[in-house]
Amino acid sequence: MIRVLIADDHAIFRQGLSELLAGEKGVAVAGSARDGSEALSMTCTLLPDVLILDLSMPGLDGFEVTRRVRDLWLDVKVLVLSMHKDSGSIRRALDLGADGYIMKEDAFDELAKAIEVVMGGERFLSPPVRAAVNRMAGDPEVESLTGRERQVVSLIAAGKSTREIASELGIGIKTVETHRQHVMEKLGFRKTAQIAVYAIKEGLVE
Repeated sequence: MIRVLIADDHAIFRQGLSELLAGEKGVAVAGSARDGSEALSMTCTLLPDVLILDLSMPGLDGFEVTRRVRDLWLDVKVLVLSMHKDSGSIRRALDLGADGYIMKEDAFDELAKAIEVVMGGERFLSPPVRAAVNRMAGDPEVESLTGRERQVVSLIAAGKSTREIASELGIGIKTVETHRQHVMEKLGFRKTAQIAVYAIKEGLVE
């Protein structure tokens, strides 16, 4: 029996997914969480086979929950359900260790298949998500940014100062300045303000 935990801040959506999965042979809903903190706590307690996770939740968002689940080395498949189809959100979720990514609009058609696929050790992506991943693979400028450079980009766009970024990432001020310079060179930017526009476009910051 595949045990799943559903984490979403919309009660009606959680109920709908629970009813959907209740009709699937070999799948049992172990519980449901209303926010990120509850999702993480219940994952650690219940140890489900699959965590069905919304990205936009109060408290800890789905990205942070995914990161912490992976940091704890929990043997749980993370299946993201999201309304966000921007390349930044998709890339970030997959980089953090999500095993699948489904658009919410496709959830009721694809969820059962997605659970089967990720439990088989493969990644599952909705068609729109797969198309976005393919576009990312063909964008050398975006792919040329390192993980640390993307972190710096998101913090710059969030309005953090160089000193604040250095403190948050645990690196030196000169290192932050070097990362910023590399980003601008790679993306062909002349002004720091262009970084914020790029970050919003790529979904690195709201």
